[in-house]
Amino acid sequence: MPVAIPAAVRLRCTLYALIALAALVGTASQLGRYLPLGPIQGNVQFWQDTFANAASRFITVDIFFVFLVVWHWMLRESRRLGMGGIAGYFAASLLVAFSTALPLFMLHRELAQQRHNAGRDGHPETPLGAWAWLSLLAVAAGTIAYTWRSLQAT
Repeated sequence: MPVAIPAAVRLRCTLYALIALAALVGTASQLGRYLPLGPIQGNVQFWQDTFANAASRFITVDIFFVFLVVWHWMLRESRRLGMGGIAGYFAASLLVAFSTALPLFMLHRELAQQRHNAGRDGHPETPLGAWAWLSLLAVAAGTIAYTWRSLQAT
């Protein structure tokens, strides 16, 4: 039996979808310089450009640490609510934009939470699996490595 979705949840889902779309448009508008270079060289050039000045290093270090904390929360929430497809959000965060992936995750979470609350049966939270911990450690390692390199650039 389908779960009835309250109006407030539908509104939040609509807002998350609009935020994701706006983030996608905003970030994609900055890719014109990188797309002609191809996926590998475009990424190499993009990451080199994040070291261009103190402001670019600041915002990159900042978003990496935000991503580290939020990614851990996303993993826990996806386990708690039995959400599938969490690897897609990780890939989208790295390959598209975190500002697009996070609102899409939040939309998915809202719907999963409705299903979870409708069928509460007292099951405890499932612990994070090995791949989840590995992805979290990879984000932490990348964050630390970038931060270290940005400190060397100052």
